[in-house]
Amino acid sequence: MESEYIKVLWREFRSLKISSYYLTFEKLRRVLTLDLVLRCVEDAYRYTAVAKSELQMPSKEYFFYEDGDMRIMPAIAKIDGEVVTGMKIVSVHFDNPKSNLPTVIGFFILVDSKTGSLLSVFDATYLTAMRTGASGAVSAKYFLKNKEKIKVGIIGCGVQARTQIIFLAHLKKIEELVIYDISEKALESFSSFVRKLGLTPRIAKTLYDFSNCDIVVTLTPSREPFVMQEHVENAKLINAMGADAPGKQELHPQILKNSTIIVDNLNQSVHAGEINVPLKKGEITKDMIFGEIGEVIAGLKTPPDNKRIVFDSTGIAILDLFVGFGVYKEARKMGLLKSFKIH
Repeated sequence: MESEYIKVLWREFRSLKISSYYLTFEKLRRVLTLDLVLRCVEDAYRYTAVAKSELQMPSKEYFFYEDGDMRIMPAIAKIDGEVVTGMKIVSVHFDNPKSNLPTVIGFFILVDSKTGSLLSVFDATYLTAMRTGASGAVSAKYFLKNKEKIKVGIIGCGVQARTQIIFLAHLKKIEELVIYDISEKALESFSSFVRKLGLTPRIAKTLYDFSNCDIVVTLTPSREPFVMQEHVENAKLINAMGADAPGKQELHPQILKNSTIIVDNLNQSVHAGEINVPLKKGEITKDMIFGEIGEVIAGLKTPPDNKRIVFDSTGIAILDLFVGFGVYKEARKMGLLKSFKIH
């Protein structure tokens, strides 16, 4: 009898004819250009300031494993007059390199906002690296706007360091590059990479070697503050990118106290950004946060010129939504999408 019930039920669903689309990794690479990502990231940040009433974006949800975590990042926004719904699922597994896999793996889905059907799915590992690199460059564009030539310091030379330097070099002339990592292998690999870009890196012997950099980018998963005030004495901008989960912290609180703190998203940063630990310990207070980067880009706030800026970048879902939708539209225009059916 149960099988008869199933047959009756199946007849109700079998008439569904929904086509979805996917984009292969090779074709994603063709679409995901530096200029497209930069434009989408800048537009996304601006949108968070000028269209708050249209934006639905809860803080990312974390689920924890023994060797990493998984993050769910949904968002709904109105882009070019169209309501766009998307979600990224991204996992961080620190043992992945032992299996020749990237530490960060993710995928992105777009959902038809009118019907709820699956619109498109594609890799978000590369997308995440690119949009995070672009967010660092957009920060430099607005917070180092009077400097065309910059001295760059990179602390943490993994995959993310590569997109950070590519996007910075796309917008600014890099006259000096100082790099540091506790892993000799990572240092050698990153050094080889940047030389192919025409840059000559200087490997820091100690963190004091960063004291004359204009911008310092921190990209480590540290849970103990190791970058001290004296290490970044003359930096005009610190892009704190590594602390993207509860309990992570790279900068000594004194750096935050002596800087203008700008975040990508206030609600998310207080729980999972560079400021999350010092806030919980009472080492800094919430009223010390100047504002969000979107407010600066939109011209709603102007940070003081005579004070260093710390940009606390946690990585927000609206970036993935704008970049993901930009990829989808461009791929559709170029005829690169492939259809598949799950119904």
